[in-house]
Amino acid sequence: LQVKYESQRKILQTLASRLEELGIDAQKPGGLCCPLQPVVPSPIINGYRNKSTFSVNRGPDGNPKTVGLYVGTGRGRNIVCVKANHVENIPSKHKQVAQCYEEFICRSPLDSCILFHEGGHWRELVVRTTSCGHTMAIITFHPQQLGQEALDTQKALLKEFFTCGPGAVCALTSLYFQESTMTRCSHEQSPYQLLHGAPHIFEELLGLKFRISPDAFFQVNTAGAQVLYQAIGELCQATWDTVLLDICCGTGTIGLSLAHRVSKVIGVEVVEKAIEDAEWNAAFNGISNCEFYSGKAEAVLPQLLASWEDARPLVAVVNPSRAGLHYRVVRAIRNCRSIRRLLYISCKPEGEAMRNFLELCCPPNPKKKLAGEPFTPVLAIPFDMFPHTVHCELVLLFTR
Repeated sequence: LQVKYESQRKILQTLASRLEELGIDAQKPGGLCCPLQPVVPSPIINGYRNKSTFSVNRGPDGNPKTVGLYVGTGRGRNIVCVKANHVENIPSKHKQVAQCYEEFICRSPLDSCILFHEGGHWRELVVRTTSCGHTMAIITFHPQQLGQEALDTQKALLKEFFTCGPGAVCALTSLYFQESTMTRCSHEQSPYQLLHGAPHIFEELLGLKFRISPDAFFQVNTAGAQVLYQAIGELCQATWDTVLLDICCGTGTIGLSLAHRVSKVIGVEVVEKAIEDAEWNAAFNGISNCEFYSGKAEAVLPQLLASWEDARPLVAVVNPSRAGLHYRVVRAIRNCRSIRRLLYISCKPEGEAMRNFLELCCPPNPKKKLAGEPFTPVLAIPFDMFPHTVHCELVLLFTR
């Protein structure tokens, strides 16, 4: 935690000096741009991950059907796939499913797909679990030149293995299959095919029940997410007339957990299935003051905010991927006068998020169409969402 605290301190020092370069007096005690609180620890240290992605590649012993995690680099041409048995943050259930998948593909006459152009079929495995005891497995398969009959045979063999064969010990709630010719493929590009079980798994968080689809975003550390969302609720300083804008809302967890504190929640998310989950989650939990919009935030948000004539104060919460927010999203937030308070949740604050921070805080810039008055960072709180790794979740509170 101390190591992570120091790394977050350096990030805030960097932000302060970058703001100084823009002519903004941002230096606070210690050279930081705002006060930094101690790292909030995770309630669970070992086996906390509710989602794990396993690759298929050559192992140290040369077995091309090893299911595990990559070690090495593409540049160094020394990548091998090692089993995840020793990894502390992955729960035993995930390791069990990975071991069974390896057993299945080792029995299969079809090759693993290591390089797309060299052929082969068996690709990665994603395992998702919940505290309710549910387990979802998603297997990615490169169809290459296989016809429909051959594909149907493979799907039948997979289903049989995990329901009647050795894989039955995994007691899967859901078994999904995706034919994919790309590295990453959305449901819209290539549908997730349910081979066995229920279409969704369910998680409980802060007294609410959440439905999770195969590709929906959900914080990877459920116990840590509860602590994070409670803190966000406090930082929002929301009142009965506040409208909460939940940008990159996933299955709606943040907005729905805070819905009882505010007059209205507006969620925006690019993954269509996640929005379906969010709407189901709202209805199931009896929450009626939420609206969810599906689409790229950079397309949906400017339209939403440009027509915003509501007198109620707006509090925005953004929780983007490592790629950060699209510039048009930042611009829409800057140019919406109603947003006085902004919470930015970043899983990689030293990356693209830093660009967002500077765009939010820089002086008005007509060339960049940044007309609204700048935000000021006022508080930073790191959360240890990823024990056993160098990564940390940083919540930065901006006001204006």
